[in-house]
Amino acid sequence: MKKIAKVLLLVAAMLFTGCDDDSQYSIYRVNFVFDKSISPYIHVNSYGEFICVRRGSKAGQYQLTDPMGNTQTILIPEMQMQTNPFHYGLGGLIIGTPMNCDGNIWAYDWACPSCDNQRHRVEIDHITGYAKCPNCVTTFDLNSGGFAIEGKSRPLWHYRVYTIEPNVIIQN
Repeated sequence: MKKIAKVLLLVAAMLFTGCDDDSQYSIYRVNFVFDKSISPYIHVNSYGEFICVRRGSKAGQYQLTDPMGNTQTILIPEMQMQTNPFHYGLGGLIIGTPMNCDGNIWAYDWACPSCDNQRHRVEIDHITGYAKCPNCVTTFDLNSGGFAIEGKSRPLWHYRVYTIEPNVIIQN
């Protein structure tokens, strides 16, 4: 009887500790599409450069911050709003090509995963590629998969990124 219990315990442990590919992805709804061949989106093609996108203050627009920290309001085409509206995760999106990853475009949630609050967006140092939460002071490395390098936290939430040239589609 003890052997059966040990085997069942071992099987249960293997089931619950296996690699769960979906665990890195956020549960927050995201749907964002852009053409990476036009400005200001071209920055996502450069290693170590990130743009940030969040909901605008009015319907039909969003805010885009480029790697230099300049923010502009982008109007969403009416057709896009009707057919497949944008969603920005919890705090918005950080989009770019990390220097130390796989060479593909990555998308992180802009909100700190420890605080799990849309108002607690990480502040990005575009020189170092670090993102720091002003609330809990955890620092994340955007160039190495969004892992916490100071403080205790899970990595930044990721979103699935698909490329159908020249478009980038971020969804979950």
